[in-house]
Amino acid sequence: MGDFERRVLRLVADGKLTPDEGEELLRSHERGTLRDLRNMVEEGFSGVQRVVRDRTEERTEELLSAELSASQEPLELKAIGDFVLAVRRGEAGVCRVVWRVRNLFGEAPTPPRVTLEGRMLRVEGREHGGFSVGAPFWATGLDIYLPPETRVAGAILQRLGRVELLELPLAELRIDAQNGQVRVRTPSLDDVAIASRNGSITLEADAGERVRVEAWNGRIGVRGALHDVEVTTRNGRIDADLQAVHGGRCSLHTLNGPVELTLPAGVACELRAETVHGPIIADMEGMTVTEDVRDLTRRRLCSSTRGELGELSAELGSTNGAVRVTQRAR
Repeated sequence: MGDFERRVLRLVADGKLTPDEGEELLRSHERGTLRDLRNMVEEGFSGVQRVVRDRTEERTEELLSAELSASQEPLELKAIGDFVLAVRRGEAGVCRVVWRVRNLFGEAPTPPRVTLEGRMLRVEGREHGGFSVGAPFWATGLDIYLPPETRVAGAILQRLGRVELLELPLAELRIDAQNGQVRVRTPSLDDVAIASRNGSITLEADAGERVRVEAWNGRIGVRGALHDVEVTTRNGRIDADLQAVHGGRCSLHTLNGPVELTLPAGVACELRAETVHGPIIADMEGMTVTEDVRDLTRRRLCSSTRGELGELSAELGSTNGAVRVTQRAR
């Protein structure tokens, strides 16, 4: 009980205020106190919001802007760090690298070191401060803009952070994303290998030769006209939507999760599917079954279809999950 309440009760006891007048006075005082408290809280929140807004405004810094002449030789990219990395198509004849930071607390992290020597682009960020789990309030990103038609090769190692390669042709490229999503969209690729510990992987190519994808935990999606595809994961779904090619090969295997392969109608397919716990569903036009085993310990289906648009040899497997093969309508 505060001083104001004690004074009101004393006035009521002395007969200077009636009980009803004292009660009304206490209520008015309480309403005023609550109103003042509400105003203080609102002002405090607005101040916090203002601080958060000011401190989380994205800041950019251009780390590199250099000429990059057109060449049939691919650009060798050596990147290692713990930030979001995006490689995109930019202006003709120019290689640009832009560093983006959105931080809430503490000093902004040191940008990575970027160098371009000939057709070798190096990005090194791990040895600098601010690239660890110990800085959870930093959001950092590195955007690399390359001239159109620049073929990208080399290796990318990201311990934390998403990796994106968009609209640029790829040569021999290795991506190791330990904890982060990987997204690849390319008009063409020669030989691409992607590994991820925790995070989804999506790859889409208009035309491609060799693709290797391996993950521990995460969904994998592969799409396009690819000749040689091999996908393995421990825990996660596999979806492959392949176009017609001649002499194609596809291998999709997971321990825990479903596997689904979609093919265009008119492709000659030699299919081998196996699963331990889960059904096998094959919906293909003109399918001929050569082996169909369904017992308590395993399920296996070997079949083939005829077609003139292309040929594909497919091996699909799951320990715990369904296996499904479907065909798109003509």
